[in-house]
Amino acid sequence: MKKCYLLIPIFIIIIFSKSYTQDFGEIPEELLKMTSLAEDPEEDAAIIFDKAKLKITKDFLLETKRHVRIKVFTEEGKKQANIEIVLWHEDEIDDIEAISISPDGKEYELDSDNIYTEEGERTNKISFPIPGVEVGSVFEYSYSVRSEYISNLEPWSFQTNIYTKYSEVQVYLPSGFAYQRMNTNLLLYDFEESVEEALDPDNRQKRISVFKWSCRNLPGIKDEPYTDHISDNFAKMRFVLISFQNEYVSLKFAKTWDDVATRIYKIYNDLMDDDAAESKVKELINTETVDLKKANVLYKYVTNNIKTTAHKSLIGDLFKEPEDVLKDKSGSSSEKSMLLINMLKIAGLDAKPVWISTRNNGVISPEFCDGSQFNRLICVVKINSKNYFLYPVSARSPFGCLTPSTEVANGFLIEEGKGSIISITPEPVISSININTMASISTEKELIANTVIEYLGYAALDEYDAITEKDINIYVKDYLKEYFSEAKLDTFYYENVDSVNKPLTLKLKFRIENYLEETDDLGYFPLPFFTALKENPFVRPKRINPIEYEYPFSKTENIKVELPESFLVSQIPTKRKNLITDLGFNQVYATGKNYVECVRAIGIKNRRLPAKNYGAIKSFYDDVVGASQDQIVISKSATGN
Repeated sequence: MKKCYLLIPIFIIIIFSKSYTQDFGEIPEELLKMTSLAEDPEEDAAIIFDKAKLKITKDFLLETKRHVRIKVFTEEGKKQANIEIVLWHEDEIDDIEAISISPDGKEYELDSDNIYTEEGERTNKISFPIPGVEVGSVFEYSYSVRSEYISNLEPWSFQTNIYTKYSEVQVYLPSGFAYQRMNTNLLLYDFEESVEEALDPDNRQKRISVFKWSCRNLPGIKDEPYTDHISDNFAKMRFVLISFQNEYVSLKFAKTWDDVATRIYKIYNDLMDDDAAESKVKELINTETVDLKKANVLYKYVTNNIKTTAHKSLIGDLFKEPEDVLKDKSGSSSEKSMLLINMLKIAGLDAKPVWISTRNNGVISPEFCDGSQFNRLICVVKINSKNYFLYPVSARSPFGCLTPSTEVANGFLIEEGKGSIISITPEPVISSININTMASISTEKELIANTVIEYLGYAALDEYDAITEKDINIYVKDYLKEYFSEAKLDTFYYENVDSVNKPLTLKLKFRIENYLEETDDLGYFPLPFFTALKENPFVRPKRINPIEYEYPFSKTENIKVELPESFLVSQIPTKRKNLITDLGFNQVYATGKNYVECVRAIGIKNRRLPAKNYGAIKSFYDDVVGASQDQIVISKSATGN
């Protein structure tokens, strides 16, 4: 028996070794017969291999050839057969081939008429559905791309959202080229690299360097709840050419941050110092002499008086000049930031532009000196040796505070002739939601409730954005229905909408008919929690990537429900308390004559929690869901009889 167990992994290795090396369309029979993935039986599909060869030709063109093979295990896995390839609009793609083979060996080939191209301003999307894919099929596709842009090779991701058995990229580099390689998350997996010398196919008299990087057995990382940007968690590599030199020429490809900043600064500097802005600044700050107060006044003006429009660009023809933003009273978040920088400089303050990548755009690579990593412009102003980071978008954002999406680790500071990656250190924001409900249940079993909800910090910002972007009546009704489907809203109103320093407060009155469920002797009802959780957001048995909330927060809820005199509280739920690293939940009930009350709290101390704690976090939420379903038991009193 021991020999059999030893043979199984060897047999599997042989199968997949053959799969890595076989030519297009040559699918091993063992792979067709496979019904699930041994490493992850719950996986819907698996990449058997994903291999690419990148070569710089004698004409300084970049040629890429790619070959991908995938096995399908479930109906959900069939979605992997809808292929999309995004290219720079000037690149050329050809030699597209695709084939699927069903478990019984039937072959289906891609018809060229089913290859579609969607052209964009900067990129083109090539898409094609691979035909005949069913559960158990193996499909593969290959293509070639030619590009004139050799300085920044496309980053290679060894990992995707499904399991990858083997991923490999080879780079054929002629002599004279210098390069830089940047790795992300690769040390977590079985990563190999090698380099060897080979004859140049374009010139047999010369030799070239062949670099090969490969990775095996990478689990799929799913785009699950509470994930900033899924690809930040992938094992990947970026390959950047720095220079080329021979006896005839010396070329520099890679830029420094100083190079990038010099170009941007000149463009931005040409947008500054218009007369309209100077006049408005003088009007606003008047005789104010304190720099911090000047900055506050200008920040508040741009934030509250300039409408925020859709974002288009950070620079170039699509970027609206500060003069026009001020004139039109509208601009994108980045254009408003540029106007604010201009006005602060006119006021004599040390204000500079900073480019950032928002959380949903992905984490930047500081070693990769390319402005395309960034998607927003914010402002930094130095006052009394302290940096204040400003993003003039929401009226609920205090001076020096950013929004959750822009509160990132690093940014690109743009100065005259100098560029640098700096730490983003905004003012801290304490976020909380405090809920107080006074309610009663009538003899007709109707719940009548008065609730006050206070929003602080980022929670107030979220609520403010919601009520300004949607019809406020529809929004509040939908909000109430989300927690109590049968509720009828009587009245509501908000307080402190225009105040940054006071909590945004929602007061509402609502009622729910037939709230009390009765039997002959007993009655049952839950307390009307606004912090109730109907289901656990974490459903998968395991998780690879960290849990990333928008921001740390605390929620507290106090509820008191009064009962008719004909009822007595017979039973209340037991106390619940669940404390794990950076997460806490507490729920305590109390009762008296004809009333029941509960104090409930949930809090998150750090917004980013490691995946190693996923099991405990999942159980934590199970407990919160269970607590949300607790019932109060009441009985008829002697006087009621």
